[in-house]
Amino acid sequence: MKYAPLLLSALTIILLNGCSGTYKAYYQTLQIAFADKKDTQMTLVDVQQSEVDVISVKRGDRPAAIMALAYLENDQHKWVSNDKVMLIMKKGRLIRTLGLIDNQVFLSNLNNDPLNSISADESKGILISEPWERIADRTGDQYGYPLKSVFSPAQQDTLQVLNLNIETIYYVETVNYDAPTNYVRLNNSWKNRFWYAKDGVLIKSIQSISPLSEALEITYLSRIARLNK
Repeated sequence: MKYAPLLLSALTIILLNGCSGTYKAYYQTLQIAFADKKDTQMTLVDVQQSEVDVISVKRGDRPAAIMALAYLENDQHKWVSNDKVMLIMKKGRLIRTLGLIDNQVFLSNLNNDPLNSISADESKGILISEPWERIADRTGDQYGYPLKSVFSPAQQDTLQVLNLNIETIYYVETVNYDAPTNYVRLNNSWKNRFWYAKDGVLIKSIQSISPLSEALEITYLSRIARLNK
């Protein structure tokens, strides 16, 4: 937390030379991200009144934390937390992390990620059947590991978030990780999960970057709040 004032001061100097609207949005984002609050829960009204998008992130067995959208560039959403973690996502796919014990630093073949093609029509239940292959790099000298995944047929599911019941389309992605590693691995596969609203908007996911990594449960609070308007 001692770095937060320094970061805010530096960001103020840089952004005062640019658009005042942009500065305001970034400053408010950091206020949310670095606020010293024990309660990480937000009500529907809190989310609706927020001027920046927020998500709820639960990492493993830890309490859920609120993260704020700091940047949106090159079709990538970059979210920050009060403990200096950053999650970088593209079309809902976790492509890079910073500040975790085990970080993903690179993911290839993003243009062919099946999540890119999920639309309102596909959210009605079209099967994504083509395997998706890519290469992943992680910290700890874990580089160039091939991954292959397939998606299950879409299922119906109901989420309860912000005291709302939301009808969703739910996909399960099974990821196979067969290359040898520098550590003992108990399994070679894991499952990621993605929930879409009926209009094709991703509103929740549970993702891991390796068989031994803690799962990240990501709930898009601002998107859910907008569904209720």
